[in-house]
Amino acid sequence: MIKVLLLCAASLSVLLLATPASGQSYNHLLSGERLNAGQSLIQGSAQLIIQDDCNLVLYIYGAARWASSTGGLASGCYLAMQTDGNLVVYDYGNRAIWASNTGRENGNYILILQKDYNVVIYGNPIWATETSYSGSAVVVIAAARNGTVGASGAEQNKVKEMGKIVQVVQGDA
Repeated sequence: MIKVLLLCAASLSVLLLATPASGQSYNHLLSGERLNAGQSLIQGSAQLIIQDDCNLVLYIYGAARWASSTGGLASGCYLAMQTDGNLVVYDYGNRAIWASNTGRENGNYILILQKDYNVVIYGNPIWATETSYSGSAVVVIAAARNGTVGASGAEQNKVKEMGKIVQVVQGDA
């Protein structure tokens, strides 16, 4: 019985921590997660995609608005949100070909394709007065030691915590 429970728990952990499957659309990437070539983050009419040619591109209404300019440098690339806060495009040999250069201390970070189509990395708070008030337009991202990340105070990014998984949902909820 204990073996069965451990096996079920291990299977559930793998399922919950897996990279989003194709067909599902997410607007965020958590620390330790990655997008493989052809996968993307979606928010309304915006798409952040790691293309097959290794170019990381933000499309808004089908028009390219930002790119990493790494197209054609390699193949078999993937985009990784690292636990040090650095967003990196790696080639098939695990060599970095582009980085956001935002690496700092290890922790819990989240890359969000926001409702305003801005792509932002949020992470460990360093200091705050904690004087925000209800209805504030400020986004507060809090990383906990148990592996969860939470947000508050923003109408555009509502967060629902589910164990070690964070689901960013839209709306006035």
